[in-house]
Amino acid sequence: MYKKLRFYLRFIRALTAKHWLPILLGLTLAVISAIVAPRLFILGNRIGNVRRIGIIGRYTLNDLPLSLMQKVSIGLTNLDPTGVASPGIASSWQATDSGKTYIFTIDRSLVWHDGSSVKSQDIRYNFRDASIEYPDSDHLLIKLTDPFSPLPSVVSRPVLKTSGLLTRFNRPQISGLGTYRIKSYRKNGSLLSILTLVPVPSNSALPGLIYHFYSSGDQARLALKLGILHEIVGLTEPNDLSSWSNLEINSHTQKDRYIGIFFNTQDPQLSGPSGKNLRLALTYAIDKSRWSDRALGPISPESWAFNSEVKKYDLDPAKAKELLKKVEKIPESVILSTVPAYSEIAEDIKKDWSAIGVDTKIIVSTELPSEYQIILIAQAIPSDPDQYNLWHSTQDTTNLSRLKNPRIDKLLEDGRKTSDYAVRFGIYSDFQKFLLEEAPAVFLFYPNSFNISRK
Repeated sequence: MYKKLRFYLRFIRALTAKHWLPILLGLTLAVISAIVAPRLFILGNRIGNVRRIGIIGRYTLNDLPLSLMQKVSIGLTNLDPTGVASPGIASSWQATDSGKTYIFTIDRSLVWHDGSSVKSQDIRYNFRDASIEYPDSDHLLIKLTDPFSPLPSVVSRPVLKTSGLLTRFNRPQISGLGTYRIKSYRKNGSLLSILTLVPVPSNSALPGLIYHFYSSGDQARLALKLGILHEIVGLTEPNDLSSWSNLEINSHTQKDRYIGIFFNTQDPQLSGPSGKNLRLALTYAIDKSRWSDRALGPISPESWAFNSEVKKYDLDPAKAKELLKKVEKIPESVILSTVPAYSEIAEDIKKDWSAIGVDTKIIVSTELPSEYQIILIAQAIPSDPDQYNLWHSTQDTTNLSRLKNPRIDKLLEDGRKTSDYAVRFGIYSDFQKFLLEEAPAVFLFYPNSFNISRK
């Protein structure tokens, strides 16, 4: 062993004595490259009309962020900011058979990025409990088992056309109808790592867009610091980037989701009249003024169906204590489950509940538990006011509060049966009113997201 080591040491000494100059030059170039390369990368990005954008999340070609999809294509319909549907790929549509059949008339003047005219057969959906028919190239029929008035909102998601010889090998040519087309993409397994978009037409003044996908905000922030990215979109917190003078930070309130507390209404301590009084007491005990973008209910304030005349449940410790007197047996403690991102909020809520004499145990986990007493989590708001999947008693997996309320069930069912906006507005106004009175959840606030870019 010693002889081998001595041999290698002598060999290295002889090699460096004979070739010291190339070795020194190589080391010098390596150090210079490590220092200069990131700066050259940044300079190269700035010279070309290209923006490198970081997105946090795990996505596939079939499940891209809506904001990105809207650059590439349009849906059968478009939605205005209030959620009202207007023509998209379909120039018009009508509901027949008591709302169980929708006939969409295709705008044949539209042209895909590959140069082919749009026809009904290009539009593909995989709907459960629905069938799609193509009577001709101008029309598309969607047949449902039950009336479903939210359908025009559902089909607003942008549509992509896949074609080409490599489709069977999961490398199709992808065409859309937007101001950008997909030029190329790189995947890590089934998940996207890089997606390149180029403007349409090619002589457009719009910049090219190269999206980099990261599994965490920390990875995206590091890429921005290293000069790999021009900007990051959708960060939950800027963290240390807020102190960088060469960065521009813009915040945006996301009205398409809210942070809320969901009570398991089937839990013995939270069910029945006594459990409802406990839920109401805990709701009144929370100081909601700490959040500027407060949520009042399950439907976005930007929606055409939003009802502002619901119970606000402003902080009222005295009322909370009065309600606790109506609880048959006040629990020694309640259990609040949440994810790491909301652990600080959970601590604030724990203090609020402690102020009225209710102790709280907090469980923080990266995965949502299947069984819980109370849960603090973010909830996406559908673009249509239909919230059947979130609150109807038959929806075991998506009804987080386990709510079973016949009146609310009936309103959710009726809201799907008519396409008349005035009638639906009345139905969903009542839905919001009675849901808030039942108190299966506490609607806290709309979260902010941050877009950070180089100046």
